[in-house]
Amino acid sequence: MKNIKCVIEARMGSKRLPGKSMMNLLGKYKLIDYTIQSALNSIFLSNKNVYLLTSKNLDNLKLIKYVKKNYKIKIIKGSEDNVFSRYHFLKRFNNVKILRITADNPLVDPFLIDYSLNFFEKNKIDYLTTRAMEHSKKWKIKSDFPKGISLEIFKSKKLFQNENKFDFTNFHSPTWFFYNKLFKAKICKLKSFGIYKKISKKLSFTIDTKNDYTRVKNLVKKNNFAPGKDNLCNFYKNK
Repeated sequence: MKNIKCVIEARMGSKRLPGKSMMNLLGKYKLIDYTIQSALNSIFLSNKNVYLLTSKNLDNLKLIKYVKKNYKIKIIKGSEDNVFSRYHFLKRFNNVKILRITADNPLVDPFLIDYSLNFFEKNKIDYLTTRAMEHSKKWKIKSDFPKGISLEIFKSKKLFQNENKFDFTNFHSPTWFFYNKLFKAKICKLKSFGIYKKISKKLSFTIDTKNDYTRVKNLVKKNNFAPGKDNLCNFYKNK
């Protein structure tokens, strides 16, 4: 599959849990390790098409130095508040497919990434997500994945063609206009499949607070989840 770019949004300035991207989950492995290695274990991704998107704020230096030392992926620095500015580098590519994942969802499986990219390609979609959309005005669709099994795939052409109409909401959340159906685009919410149907929708694997971090860390430690090894898939296959 050609013309794919994976962007990983991560920063250290979270208000609810500062520095969470560099918090340890298992031994020396941090949240950012799990997110990056999940991407790099996809059959469609490598050091050549995975990018860390962070901000220029000084508190991100620790994160940037760590990623530079341990990985060969590219690092893009933009505004802390205008997240959309970090995507501008993609304009130099010709209508690429963008996979968006975030460091606060460290247990997204490589298998799910591959399945989603294949689904996106086969069905000729402009925007695909596993996320819930209850908070949007025009797409009140519930996710049948647990919280934190979150990814989005979209075409860069669709992202940029209406940027002159963007406001602060779009700058903070670049994909906001897709799931609010503000512009013409073929959008789709990925349905749960296979082993994911065994995972309760009431569970959460996202990390926004200290309690979230403790819960996910205990799960990872108890089951010895190594980064990028289809952790949740393998775990629920054996249950």
